Amino acid sequence: MKNAARLMVVLLVAAGFFNSCGDKDNHIEFINSQLFDLMKEVYLWNDQLPDRIDPAAYSSPGVLMEALRYDEIDKWSTVLTAEEYDSYFGAGQMVGHGFMVGLDEEDNFRIAFLYRETQAEAMGVKRGWILSKVNGQTVTEDNFSALMGASRAGITNSMDFINENGVPVQLNLTKEVIDLTPVLHYEVLTRGSDKIGYMVFQDFIETANEELDEVFTSFGTAGINELIIDFRYNGGGSVSVAEHMAGWLIGKDNAGEPFIYYTHNPTFNAMYHMDTMYTVPANIDGLSLDRIFFIGTDNTASASELIIKGMEPYIESVLLAGSTTHGKPVGMYGIPLPLNDNDYEYVTLPVAFEYTNGVHEGGFYNGIEPQIAAADDITRDFGDPKEASLNAVLNYIESNAVSMKSVGPEKALTYIKPSASLGQYLRAF
Repeated sequence: MKNAARLMVVLLVAAGFFNSCGDKDNHIEFINSQLFDLMKEVYLWNDQLPDRIDPAAYSSPGVLMEALRYDEIDKWSTVLTAEEYDSYFGAGQMVGHGFMVGLDEEDNFRIAFLYRETQAEAMGVKRGWILSKVNGQTVTEDNFSALMGASRAGITNSMDFINENGVPVQLNLTKEVIDLTPVLHYEVLTRGSDKIGYMVFQDFIETANEELDEVFTSFGTAGINELIIDFRYNGGGSVSVAEHMAGWLIGKDNAGEPFIYYTHNPTFNAMYHMDTMYTVPANIDGLSLDRIFFIGTDNTASASELIIKGMEPYIESVLLAGSTTHGKPVGMYGIPLPLNDNDYEYVTLPVAFEYTNGVHEGGFYNGIEPQIAAADDITRDFGDPKEASLNAVLNYIESNAVSMKSVGPEKALTYIKPSASLGQYLRAF
């Protein structure tokens, strides 16, 4: 995802694609026609699109996008409402309780993460708590979303939890407008003479930069000599935020070096010359480390994978702990629909380019494999040195080798995600 300033370049170009798009009387049909014409120009796999469609045959642009996606590879191209797009990517907000849930190996519903400064956090809810009932009903995979209700401020749910000490806790939690806190947790861990910066980062949205500045400034002040960045549920987002993070990680020693290359479909690039390269931003206050550890899972995608691969040309040792990442070496542009209309109703996000790192490495559609296999231990809070993924990294730092204690998950965990298209980025209810 690109930031708003860069998107304007694409949007101005996109506006030139359509001088006339037909009669606006049938509004959805008109938007569907625009979407199809746009996909023929922008879509990375535009050679896989049909020659023509009947725009009246699709009830919404989202339904049309489902039909147009190149399913052999593309799991991501989507259409959001303008409200969904502007709220998350622009304002950095959501409406809800602000936590994500997953099923542990015994199929207990556990809090996988929760945003800071939410009502749930203020009332003591932590990662690892078991959620057993909502409004008196036992939660299941099939009923959870329905029990949680609509994403509307003011809805109150009665929730039965079991806390980290095995004590039942019943809370009435009211859905609210939440200002997202992309840094879920950070601290400096001490192991012998090592000072280890540990950060859990969730959302590549524009509001994250201020939090990143605070975290990395504190790490620099503390004099850390090791760094762990936990991306385990990070589904990606703004490349400009990834660039900002890269400045903190490698911008002190490698400013101006190639960081990321974009490659578009041949037709689009021949017409508009959009293939480009972005360099590592300078940051004289940045870190200067010989190695960086990352924690990932199948939920780790796109911009978070870009950071992992983007460090490899410049950091002596880049090590991934956890499990194989999602595998999304492509990016999308956000383009409003209808085009040429300030009062747009939808934003389409088609996969528009493939990206590679500074030495042209990419194409990891099967994900990035970890060097340190470890489970996502959702029974323990972030920062707990006994949590399996963090523990695996700490063991490696102490021994400089993969410990026998570092094991992969016995089975893949199930994570419950919102059903909306934004769920590939926003994982909380």
